[in-house]
Amino acid sequence: MRSAWTDEERIRTSVTRMVNEYAKRSPFFLNPDSVVVKNIIDGLTLNKMKYGYAYCPCREVTSIPEKDKDNICPCQTHKEDIARQGTCECGLFADEAYLNAKKR
Repeated sequence: MRSAWTDEERIRTSVTRMVNEYAKRSPFFLNPDSVVVKNIIDGLTLNKMKYGYAYCPCREVTSIPEKDKDNICPCQTHKEDIARQGTCECGLFADEAYLNAKKR
C-alpha cells in the first residue's frame, strides 16, 4: 500500500527536521524571518530531490562530488559567513546578535 505522503513531502519533512536539529545543537539559530526559512527549505528540498543531497540553494551545484560535498547544508563555510555577517550565505542560520538586531 502506498503512503499518502509524496516523495517531496517526505524529503521536505526530512530536510526540515535536519535544519531544526542542527539549530538546536549548534550555537546558531534559524533566521527569524519565516519566509526566508521556508524559501531555503524549499531550495534544499528541490536540490535533495534532484541531486540526492540537500545542497545549499545559494550555491551552484557543479555535479563534481568532491567539490559539491562542501555545499551540503550546513555548508562548509557557514560558520565563517555567520562570523562575518551574522547569517550564513543563504540566510538560513544566524547568530544571536543578528536575532537581537531583528527584534529591535
